[in-house]
Amino acid sequence: MHKDRRGGKVKGTAIWLAVAVLLVLGGSFSAPCGGTAAAWAAGDEFQDPFAEETVTVADPLEPMNRFFFQVNDKLYFWLLKPTAKVYGTFLPPGVRIAIRNAYDNILAPVRIVNNLLQGKLNRCGVEIARFALNSTLGAGGLFDPAEQEFGLKAHEEDFGQTLAVYGMGNGLYINWPLFGPSTLRDTLGFGADTFLDPTSYLYPPAGLYAGVKAVKVINKTSLRLGEYEDFKASALDPYIALRDAYVSYRHKQVKE
Repeated sequence: MHKDRRGGKVKGTAIWLAVAVLLVLGGSFSAPCGGTAAAWAAGDEFQDPFAEETVTVADPLEPMNRFFFQVNDKLYFWLLKPTAKVYGTFLPPGVRIAIRNAYDNILAPVRIVNNLLQGKLNRCGVEIARFALNSTLGAGGLFDPAEQEFGLKAHEEDFGQTLAVYGMGNGLYINWPLFGPSTLRDTLGFGADTFLDPTSYLYPPAGLYAGVKAVKVINKTSLRLGEYEDFKASALDPYIALRDAYVSYRHKQVKE
């Protein structure tokens, strides 16, 4: 399906929040069912991908995908946003940033293994060093001395990117209920990354895992309130804008 560029020109930061919010929303309510796990929680800014190249993806399930886009949109406004606003009134930004850092530190095995599988040995070493420094000097990952004091920046990699490096294409586009935008490749990759996520092994898994993911999503959202609203206001067709932003950003990640 050819990309409709009318909806593609949206604010970069807003696109990124939209992808992040809709993808990880499902972690609050159910077991993972699709998407890509590592980068969406990281909060990196998303630059406009359309200035450089056009990336398309097959979307044969568009009617169903649009329906679930609307479901996820309503869940954001009716449930996630109000919860995040209340959460933010009790915890100052500094505390919420520390919590975000801790979650990112926990996911170090995902980055370490996937950098290794992609042959990025230097980045793999950096991730190991970051985990060691932040887990010790950073009080269990609450702070990020690895970057702030030693200049070691995180290198986000996940199994969806690893599959792409080994030649697997996107496949079709899927907008999962609760989890939001993904592709067939990234859905498979997310499943593999789950085995590298230490929180997947919490016991009893159903209750603790859901609780950990819920706090993670609410905390991240509380730090970016208003950006998804800007995204919707800036796009003529938010569904197309989100789809194109997602596949373009993933393409950019694979190339890095």
